[in-house]
Amino acid sequence: MKFSLHFLIRSLLTSAIVLLSGCANVGPVRTYADETKKLTAAFEPMLVGSRNSCIEKYVRKKMITSSNYDAEAVKRKAAEMCKSMDADNLVMSQLNQLLSQYADTMASLADKELPSYKEELTGLESSLIGIQRRNNDGTYDALLDADKVGAVISLSEFLSRIATQRVQRNAIKELMGHEAAVFTIVDALTAYATANYRGWLSNEKLEMAPLRASLQESSSREPLAANQARAVLEQEERQLEAKDQAITLFVNSADKLKKTHVELRENLDTLDDRELTAQLNAYAKDVSALRKQLRDAF
Repeated sequence: MKFSLHFLIRSLLTSAIVLLSGCANVGPVRTYADETKKLTAAFEPMLVGSRNSCIEKYVRKKMITSSNYDAEAVKRKAAEMCKSMDADNLVMSQLNQLLSQYADTMASLADKELPSYKEELTGLESSLIGIQRRNNDGTYDALLDADKVGAVISLSEFLSRIATQRVQRNAIKELMGHEAAVFTIVDALTAYATANYRGWLSNEKLEMAPLRASLQESSSREPLAANQARAVLEQEERQLEAKDQAITLFVNSADKLKKTHVELRENLDTLDDRELTAQLNAYAKDVSALRKQLRDAF
């Protein structure tokens, strides 16, 4: 009878240990996934913003310098001129969605749920090869080389496959192993934000001084209209600076994502690591600052 009771106690203790080990703290994994999801949401306004910047630059110049300003005609012309950006923006949006899918999958694994997958993310390879980065001199180069495209496609295929399986906890470790693809996507988003989007904002800023000079010339003839236009111009200049600051904060957050990814991957077996906690807090702080800046900028 004593032997049976001892055996029962040992069995219960063993079961408890197994249950406790299966319920290890995965809070840091979920935090990383949540902050990465917020970062992808913060990138989307920059895609819309780049096209709007192209349009607004043309419309603003025509509105101030044209003697016979036709608002509808000018907007149509601007939309036609800037339409070429749509194809690249679509691919960048898909790339950003892939990073968002990565975050969603990691969150689902942390919550022990079956991940989902968006079918529209298949077929990315041909689009990624054609995506371009704007240089300072106005020329364009390929944003991603063949190796980086291959890493991204490998991640996309893994996310698609894992969504059809009842995966175990070690799938988080396998997902973290796609570090090269995650960093390629993050670097591509950063390059677009700093080169393409900031490039359009810089073009807008460069035209502000000539436009102010044009308003000064017309102020004697139409002082009220000139003063109103000058007030609008000053407000738009402040907004341009706010948008530029959002890009800087996005770059900071993207850098924190990469550092946090490394810390998390290296400490998946010790998720209470102090340095990991500090890195997660820094990442969350930068993303929070970015989101606040975006509210001011847009």
